[in-house]
Amino acid sequence: MSDLVISLSGVSKSYGKREALHRVDLAVPAGSIFAILGPNGAGKTTLIRSLMGFMRFDEGTGSVLGYPLGPAYPPRALKERVGYVAQQASLYDRMTAGELIALARGINPRWDDQTVRRYLDLFSIPRELRVRQMSTGTKAQLALTLVMGGNPELLILDEPTLGLDPLHRHQYLQVLLADSLEAGRTVLLSSHDLHQIERLADRVMVLKAGRVAVTGAIDDLKFMEKRIRIAGAPSEADLLSVPGVRRAVREQIGWLVLASGDVEQLRDRLLRLSGVTAVQVYDQSLEEIFLSYVG
Repeated sequence: MSDLVISLSGVSKSYGKREALHRVDLAVPAGSIFAILGPNGAGKTTLIRSLMGFMRFDEGTGSVLGYPLGPAYPPRALKERVGYVAQQASLYDRMTAGELIALARGINPRWDDQTVRRYLDLFSIPRELRVRQMSTGTKAQLALTLVMGGNPELLILDEPTLGLDPLHRHQYLQVLLADSLEAGRTVLLSSHDLHQIERLADRVMVLKAGRVAVTGAIDDLKFMEKRIRIAGAPSEADLLSVPGVRRAVREQIGWLVLASGDVEQLRDRLLRLSGVTAVQVYDQSLEEIFLSYVG
């Protein structure tokens, strides 16, 4: 049996002449917290909505929890095992938190009242509070509470902390991390909060204009992706000829190089270039790696 909860191969999606996704591959291991990153319009929401079955990919193959994409996707048996929180929570404005919980309890066979009570207490959400009286952040917290009450095997979140202040954003994500690790739950989320994602996720994929710019385990990316300062006067063509170098930016006293690969090999090859007098290699944060690919 495959240990991949989500597997996509060559999926594409267009809106008229605009290509939102181009031959995207995605492999989400069971039990992982996988983040999809990218600027606005990169295709993150299109990818997530297609995985949820709200729209269909134009081409490509794939499966979610073993269920293949296709005309009958997603079957009811899959829906019961997947929790989803959209960018803006779609909750009935006139209903109270308690009424929404009762509604969700009645339609979800995997419902867990103990988890719901714990989340309500943690987020300080009164059961009698109506949705229309809630802040954007409280709505986001209630949406997560309702989804977690269904005890999903796979949790899919599209910008889940939108509208939360930094303190509540941290609390939201830390609770999500702790509960998911304890339950062995797989989480796929999109987010712009790179600092929190670096602490939360173990794997990422960066989308740029609908294409995969880079993907992998965060620790592997931070090991392989380097920012290198070059002293001297080599040519840009020579720098870009070094395997792994993808960008060279002229600075006042040398060059700034963005590169991927074995550090020692990169350093040795750069030092052998004509005009190079010194090489300094720096590690990068996830945010710096992200910007190096999409900036």
